Amino acid sequence: MNAPIGMRPATRADASEVALLVNIATHGGIGNGWAHDQRAGDAYDPVEVGRLEMLEESDALNWRNATLAESDGEVVGMLLGYPELETMPAMRANTPAFLVPIIELERLAAGRWFISMLAVHIGWRKGVGSQLLNVAEHKRSETSARGLALITEDVNTRARQLYERRGFAVEATRPMRDYPDGKARGKDWLLMVKE
Repeated sequence: MNAPIGMRPATRADASEVALLVNIATHGGIGNGWAHDQRAGDAYDPVEVGRLEMLEESDALNWRNATLAESDGEVVGMLLGYPELETMPAMRANTPAFLVPIIELERLAAGRWFISMLAVHIGWRKGVGSQLLNVAEHKRSETSARGLALITEDVNTRARQLYERRGFAVEATRPMRDYPDGKARGKDWLLMVKE
């Protein structure tokens, strides 16, 4: 773990690794959804459904918007983000209830460069997250985005501490709603921004 960390854009061939890191970023929450996806019946693992989703390009949550951190040929972390439009589209009527507060907060991030997912593999969680935030800062500066934004859980204290050290502050909150198969991990979702 002493090899230098390098950053590179994800490729289509990285879709499985991107899906795995998206699941890590959501503490397994999105994997729960993938397990109940109609495609899961033909897959051996929910991450296979995630891989298929990361290959789709119907929304911004896909491999094209991911940057991977690597060390000695091993993927150790990921940043997945994009600039949010100034005017966001209306929320779909069939949005699952547990996603509503997250989407409401993302809509408040309009005009900012949105860090949708930031994840680091266990064993690499010292410094890699900060390096990925440097990438987000650089990507924001390349766009007309007026700042950075992300959403995290109130109980994700280590991540919150990192974001606060990097100049992020809570701008808005929404109460969490339970997942279809379980309780939410905390009380509130937090929109954190850095102007």
